[in-house]
Amino acid sequence: MFRWIVLIACVLAAVVGLAVGVMNPDPVRATLPALEFEMALGSLLVIVFIAGVLVGSLLFVFFFYLPSRMTRRGVASASTRARLPDQNA
Repeated sequence: MFRWIVLIACVLAAVVGLAVGVMNPDPVRATLPALEFEMALGSLLVIVFIAGVLVGSLLFVFFFYLPSRMTRRGVASASTRARLPDQNA
């Protein structure tokens, strides 16, 4: 079942990428501080979307996923350890 879902997601991503590329064929010049290039608007849109997804995923991992895993494993900060008693009385 999982293979079918992945296959459908890949086909949908390819169709959306193709549609964006075909509907935006105009050349665009991108001027960045260290780089200047010209490419089709559709290609630039797809590249920027992929970069945004990657940066968003990395931010999610660093700000939400890793701190929750560290807390679950018992790796607590020094301030948390100082507030907790060593033994139950």
